[in-house]
Amino acid sequence: MIKKLLLTIVMIMTTNTFSETIISPRNPNIQYYGRFDRSDPEKAAFDWPGVYIKTAFDGTSCKVVFEGKNCFDVIIDGIKTDELVTGAERKIYTIAVNLSDTIHRLTIAKRSESADHPSYFEGFILDNGKKLHPLPPPPSRKIEFIGDSYTAGFGNEYLKRECLPEQADSILFRLTNTNASFGALIARAFGAQYQINAISGRGLVRNYNGFDPGKEFLYYYYHTLISSSGDPQKKIWNFSSWKPDIVVIGLGLNDFLSDPPYADPVAFDKVYSNFLSRIRKQYPGVKIICCATKVTPTQMLIPRVKHILELQKKQGFKDIWYYEYDTANNALYGHPDIHDHK
Repeated sequence: MIKKLLLTIVMIMTTNTFSETIISPRNPNIQYYGRFDRSDPEKAAFDWPGVYIKTAFDGTSCKVVFEGKNCFDVIIDGIKTDELVTGAERKIYTIAVNLSDTIHRLTIAKRSESADHPSYFEGFILDNGKKLHPLPPPPSRKIEFIGDSYTAGFGNEYLKRECLPEQADSILFRLTNTNASFGALIARAFGAQYQINAISGRGLVRNYNGFDPGKEFLYYYYHTLISSSGDPQKKIWNFSSWKPDIVVIGLGLNDFLSDPPYADPVAFDKVYSNFLSRIRKQYPGVKIICCATKVTPTQMLIPRVKHILELQKKQGFKDIWYYEYDTANNALYGHPDIHDHK
């Protein structure tokens, strides 16, 4: 009986293999946006929020192969059709069925933060004999958004400030949506491609409530993968591979939030100013927008960022602007919700 069952399973698996088309991650008709480590041509690694993949395929169905716990928005022909939840193990996920047998445009956009582990995109599976098709060239405009939980869209689809402690991880996993954050919305409004390089809880000089000292935002920023930042053998991001026209900086909230001691103002100004210099060096000719908002209880962020920009102007820089905003912060733990992001 067992032998017959095994034979039946083998026949089914063989039939499925030959009735579908396997598409490698290195297929030239796949467009990658955001930071991906493509050292392994068959596994595109990622962990920064807001990365997205675009392609076009023909046929009535599409499957995708992922490894790593994440949430994604699936957009087919410009319409969001699914929220895909992936697990830690490698698995094939069906993302489209019963489509018209024609060419369809597909975007898969990462919703969740996953700074503690890399994830992997390992290709598509299409109907037998079907293929990927070329997309128009990527948009020429490019915007990079650098920040913390506000930039990442932390809990932005959860429209309450509090939850039961045992629910928090699940809520943040399912209802954080970087694809609906202000950065993604702004970029799409301007027809621009974008990167959202943000980590919740990290500051420039001091992390939220002083946790994890020595591993502030810039400890991670220069790496292709957040989760490999402690390994000197891992890849540093190649900044010459993608040069934005505009960089929007939303850092400093965590330096002055929660309980004291807060970031030293002199140290904060120095690190921020040095970071601006580094941005200009890695992206010659870039325009920079520095954002600030009210921070309870210190109210220190706005005056600090204003002071830094005043010094920049006095030094003759004409490539930098200040933007101040206010939000209702009705999402989880007092974060901006989807209405604020809009």
